[in-house]
Amino acid sequence: MNYHDLTRLARFFRALASESRLRILYEIISDPKCAQDVAACIGKDVSTAWRHIKVLEDAGIVTSRREGRKIIVYVNDVDAVRRILELAEKTLSAEKPTPGIIK
Repeated sequence: MNYHDLTRLARFFRALASESRLRILYEIISDPKCAQDVAACIGKDVSTAWRHIKVLEDAGIVTSRREGRKIIVYVNDVDAVRRILELAEKTLSAEKPTPGIIK
């Protein structure tokens, strides 16, 4: 993997390293929402929600599009994001090995 790819990968994981941004993903993964609805879902004002959306956009995870008078936020690759989130959940719920014991 080259330097540019590592930089993009780091940006991707930094985008996921926020509880608010993870909440946004969970909210819009199956039901794209407008920015006002995203803000309500995460309990923040619209400008804060937009800052989080922008980070997710810059990482290539979401896209926002104007539909009429609203701007709707979508997950770019729903299947890939679902798999990543499921893998993270599975990893966190796995039994932690006892230090010093190799199975």
